[in-house]
Amino acid sequence: MAKTFKLEIIIPEKVVYSDSVQSISADGTEGSFGVLADHAPLITELKTSILTVNDANNRTIQFALDRGFLEVMANNVVVLSDACVKEGEVNVEKARAEKDAAERTLSGGGSAEEKEKAQSILGRANTWLKLANK
Repeated sequence: MAKTFKLEIIIPEKVVYSDSVQSISADGTEGSFGVLADHAPLITELKTSILTVNDANNRTIQFALDRGFLEVMANNVVVLSDACVKEGEVNVEKARAEKDAAERTLSGGGSAEEKEKAQSILGRANTWLKLANK
């Protein structure tokens, strides 16, 4: 059996996931990377993207993250994110509505701040829909 380590994914409202895993792969702001047991200490910023987890039973689980940070320390990995949804739990209608609203904001007039916020919402909605395969 492969070595495992503890993974916790935390958003402001709750702990989304907490279990032993064999590996994770993520997209950081500096590029994609993977983590296995006994990884060197690391703190990195995450992009809005899909986090792939290979659990202790060798099952693949995916999560959509809305930015965040990942810390590796002594076979413990903590992911802190503004928002996170597990595969199979995506509210597709809500994600599509957010995507449509953000696209309208981006194509219309508005302040730079409104457009920046809409771009962030669009990225999150697209990531959620990608996880849902929609």
